[in-house]
Amino acid sequence: MGLIEDEHKSFIEEVGLCYVATASSDGEPNVSPKGSIMVLDEDHLAFADIMSPGSRANLEQNQRVAVYVCRPEKFQGFQFKGTAELAQDGPVYDRLAAAIEEKGLKLPPIQNAVTVTVKEIRGLGE
Repeated sequence: MGLIEDEHKSFIEEVGLCYVATASSDGEPNVSPKGSIMVLDEDHLAFADIMSPGSRANLEQNQRVAVYVCRPEKFQGFQFKGTAELAQDGPVYDRLAAAIEEKGLKLPPIQNAVTVTVKEIRGLGE
């Protein structure tokens, strides 16, 4: 059984926004907001890389990533740590593109679909 439970999935769907933290191979950090976060299955999250050259460059050097989803006004949140994989096409890319189109967002094309294999989940304050 994977780490991502129904509680996490519901929370991500309700909030709809996350912050993705990456670091280059020499430790230079970057944080980028993502409005395309989705749960793929019990082990994987995905988001679209649309206008994130810093995150993309970091992930090309260092696949470790932290994804933070929160509701600060209620002091609720989860941090998902894992490794990321970039893809310029394929089923995850297509699913993200369809979700963005369904929301009616007028954004530039997706550069990459980012799939995160979740290895650890922490609640806010843990």
